[in-house]
Amino acid sequence: MSKSVSFKEFARLYCSSQLSDPEELLAVLREKSEIYQPDGWILFRCIVLDSSRLGERVILPFGGSATLKSVPEKPLSPRGLTSDVSEVEAVLDAKEIAA
Repeated sequence: MSKSVSFKEFARLYCSSQLSDPEELLAVLREKSEIYQPDGWILFRCIVLDSSRLGERVILPFGGSATLKSVPEKPLSPRGLTSDVSEVEAVLDAKEIAA
């Protein structure tokens, strides 16, 4: 189930497993916001127990000109692979990162 969080919490979740810091993440999300004009951002976490991607996190935009028009209710594969089926871990409203 989706969970709306602040940017601070969103960044903590994402950066805890990536080679990134909150400032870097904020810069990337703002840059991509200009392209997609999203309603927000979804943090997905891989849930496939027998996959080397287990626990891996991916961020995708939703709304605006993004492929995803809303937050999915069911797990999906961000890369289209059965080995990276992921569920929504957190949702960030686009207004949280407005410059």
